[in-house]
Amino acid sequence: MAQHAVKERKRAPSQRSIAARERILDAAELVFAEQGFDGASIRDIAERAQVQKANVNFHGGPKDELFERIVARRASELSLERREAISRLEERGDWDAADLMSAFMRPLLTRAFSNDPKWLAYARIVAIVSADARWHALAKTHFDPVASLVVQKLCTKYPKTDPANVAGALVFSVSSMLALCTSEWRIGALSGPDQARNPEGAIRNLLQFCYAGLAGVLDPSG
Repeated sequence: MAQHAVKERKRAPSQRSIAARERILDAAELVFAEQGFDGASIRDIAERAQVQKANVNFHGGPKDELFERIVARRASELSLERREAISRLEERGDWDAADLMSAFMRPLLTRAFSNDPKWLAYARIVAIVSADARWHALAKTHFDPVASLVVQKLCTKYPKTDPANVAGALVFSVSSMLALCTSEWRIGALSGPDQARNPEGAIRNLLQFCYAGLAGVLDPSG
């Protein structure tokens, strides 16, 4: 008689296990943001999370896989808000390039300057991914779809503009956005000690700066 294999029911993770995993991911996010991928170690992450190294490997995997998990876990939320902001512009119908840049850039900027250290750390990790070609596949999966949508929308609105120029202007703008997230302190250092910190003012200045650069490559005759 044929014997039927009995599949063992997979036990759902306990609340304690879920909490430990989130604590490890939060710690890894901060360590990667502070030290970069190469400078961070599993030991550093374990110490920050107050767990054993084996727990980090169990919940996050090897360092490269853990880094990929960190990039992926906030990317969907960020992409969703960007897409929703772009959809609202389309519903409105009278948007311009400045509106589109704001819809694309503000979701990360407002989170990075919301006094949440996790999102500021994530912005720094996005900067790491954007600056290192070894993470090309990560950028392609998690960030390029919405960035490509922005390029497409601009090329449709300004059909005589060279798509390569639009893509270049967007890359320059993203670099400026990430520079603000990672080096905002430089503004205060250069503007003088008596200047109060003004995140919203810095965001507006950045958007104006990026739009001016983008406007320089758009062909309004199209």
